[in-house]
Amino acid sequence: MAKKGGNPQNLRPFVAGQSGNPGGKPVGSRNKLQADFLRDLAADFERYGKQAIKECRENKPDAYVRAIVQLMPKELEIKKPLEEVNDADLTAAIALLQSLLAAQGADGRTGETGSTPQTH
Repeated sequence: MAKKGGNPQNLRPFVAGQSGNPGGKPVGSRNKLQADFLRDLAADFERYGKQAIKECRENKPDAYVRAIVQLMPKELEIKKPLEEVNDADLTAAIALLQSLLAAQGADGRTGETGSTPQTH
């Protein structure tokens, strides 16, 4: 236990470039542990996952629903791709699509208009 009002000469900062824990955790060991765990978990899930999900759904529906909810995104992003397109551009795009559809005709073949498909 350190004495009250300790001796500042005993308090030495680490030398630059020297670890404060030279015998500490080897580099990459946490990453290896995670990789090993995830690989083993994936292998286990490959073998037993479907059955575990089925049993959870049947025996613990609250846990089943909770697991689904936790996998859902926390925020829902609503994209409006046409929001920044002006009316003139939208009108031109609609006209182009209408002319392409008219050229294809009702049955989807180019050059034929308004014909109905025959049944055999």
